[in-house]
Amino acid sequence: MGAIFHLRHYGQATGLDRHDYAQWVLPLQGELQFEMEGHGGRLDLLQGAFVAAGEAHDQMAQGPNGFVIVDCGPGVLDDATQEHLCRQRWLHLPQRLRQRLTHVQAGQALPELLPDLLHAFAPAGSGARLQGLCAAVQREPGQPWPVARMAGFVGVSESRLHALFLREFGVSPQAWLSANRLRWAKHELLTSAAPISQIALAAGYSEQSALTRALRRETGMTPAAWRRGEVP
Repeated sequence: MGAIFHLRHYGQATGLDRHDYAQWVLPLQGELQFEMEGHGGRLDLLQGAFVAAGEAHDQMAQGPNGFVIVDCGPGVLDDATQEHLCRQRWLHLPQRLRQRLTHVQAGQALPELLPDLLHAFAPAGSGARLQGLCAAVQREPGQPWPVARMAGFVGVSESRLHALFLREFGVSPQAWLSANRLRWAKHELLTSAAPISQIALAAGYSEQSALTRALRRETGMTPAAWRRGEVP
């Protein structure tokens, strides 16, 4: 299932609900009276909620309202993160996350919010924070991603991040980043008509020749040949 994002509007209470996946409830407009396992709270633009898999919950709203719902299937959240979030329940939404939500309110497409949610609320060093980092890099590969920034995202030291990457992926953070950027560029070359130089910069390469060298090392092909589907 992964993470599924959708918009929802609420009215009068419809009775207790429960589902076999975890869920984030993020307000866009209005307020929502929310109850989880007998604990009541009110959601507004500063406060969201986390509902664990199997938890009974109900909600009621009056007037115009809108909420981004993030459904998390198996494997999205590790056990430590789920336990940590269950202890919080009510989420005080940081400014960065609220700013991303305003784009939805303005009628734009739903953004990929999971990296921001995991960075804000998953415990430091958890598997979920590591997955959040990976999702953030995949979302914006062209951003500068020095090891110090990556370690800060996960909430660990640089040496600990190196150990985590070796354990989980079998490569260093720098090697994983390089492979991710090249994978993204290869996909864009095949699926978009953007100029090769533009794709190179968007993938995080300093110039087109840097992408050419990386692609030649892996496939023996130039970006133009890869785009044409030639066999080396």
